[in-house]
Amino acid sequence: MNNSDDRINQEWIALNAIRGMIKIASKGSMSKSTYDNALDLGGVLYPELLGPEHSLLRRERESDTTKEYRQKAELRSIKNETPITALELVLTDIEDYESLISIAKKNRDDKQKSDQLKRRLAQLLKAKSELEIKSHSENQLIFRDAYNVDRNLPELSKGHACKDFELPDGNYLRLRVLHPDRPEHITGADIIYERHNERSGRISVVVVQYKIWENKKLYISDRRVKDQIDKMKGFTCGNNICSHQEGDNTYRFPCCAGFLRPTDKLQHADQTFISTGEHLPICRINDCKSKGKQGGEILEYDKVKEVSLSAELFEELFNRGKVGSRELSRDELEVLYKNASVIDAHDTVIIYAQEF
Repeated sequence: MNNSDDRINQEWIALNAIRGMIKIASKGSMSKSTYDNALDLGGVLYPELLGPEHSLLRRERESDTTKEYRQKAELRSIKNETPITALELVLTDIEDYESLISIAKKNRDDKQKSDQLKRRLAQLLKAKSELEIKSHSENQLIFRDAYNVDRNLPELSKGHACKDFELPDGNYLRLRVLHPDRPEHITGADIIYERHNERSGRISVVVVQYKIWENKKLYISDRRVKDQIDKMKGFTCGNNICSHQEGDNTYRFPCCAGFLRPTDKLQHADQTFISTGEHLPICRINDCKSKGKQGGEILEYDKVKEVSLSAELFEELFNRGKVGSRELSRDELEVLYKNASVIDAHDTVIIYAQEF
């Protein structure tokens, strides 16, 4: 596997995790949870991986005009021995085309003299919009910015800056992204999502670990994969947040709080973005695994699907309180996070979301 393939895998796994988080927060809204919206939000939350200047996936979704000007800028920079950006070149040409079109407008045969120029100007304006680095507020991304949300919440990681958004239903979403110092270290992605019940004052938690599988097969003998699954088990099962308490609503799925989410591999950066995947409770991994041809442990779709949840079912059920941990008190959540040293961003992207 070459470096480009590695990079595509790293971006793709993070992009799917961000999109998964958006789908939970937007209550399954397909218009809000598009891949383009996820890319935009990912560029804000993790610019080194998904930002306009770094993302291979984003580049492949750009127009041919934008790609042309990126190539021009790179070669002009070499030729002139000084950095030149694609946006600078585009803006210069836009100004030139607009001036020529304005001259044509002064003549009666405007359409005949400038139709090709107008077509090219439209392409340049599209390239300009693709090259401009917008802030999340300018993008009008998915959720509205929320400022000065005064809520003293228990936190998994107090040392990382957060961004607050207002959700369509009036709730707030606080996001943090913890990630390796270098994007090339990424081997998976986790969502840690808190849903705060305003009525009871208690909090339900779910952790979803995204891993890429090929041909609906995921090898889990790899030491890193085993360690990541063990960390998630320690964070959820090890802290008893999966245990049912007497008096809780029993008309729901078991209180599993940790799920493995195998994700279809993207074969090349310019293919259509489609990902299907199942949410497998980590406590059922041993029941579903089998031996591969070389003796390694493997998860296969045909064995996983019997006990897993589709993405759509998972999001709906979590938002209705039918899956996820039992509801925790603030004090229990504080203790959970104080003991969460097993959670780190050494080789995973961690998307930490609090909905309240």
